[in-house]
Formats: sequence, structure tokens, C-alpha cells
Amino acid sequence: MLTSGGELLFCAHHGRKFEPELKKIAADIQDETDRLTTVPAGAPDEDR
Repeated sequence: MLTSGGELLFCAHHGRKFEPELKKIAADIQDETDRLTTVPAGAPDEDR
């Protein structure tokens, strides 16, 4: 979330690449990278 009220969405790669500059203009940075590797509790064994 930008301090101006806008919102930017980045993939994990570009979020990390631009993070230093984004921190200068961001009111909040929400990193959900862990969701890419977390297996849901109810997932079948073959998906684990």
C-alpha cells in the first residue's frame, strides 16, 4: 500500500528486487511469499 493510497502488486522476484525503493514510498508492504511453498493441511499426501 502506497502512502498516496494506491496499491502495487509484484511477484516475489520483483518485490525483492525493488524492495529498497518501495520501502521509501510504501505505507505497508505485505509479503506473502511463504504462501508459495506452504502445503495446505487438508492437501492429499501426493501433494505434500
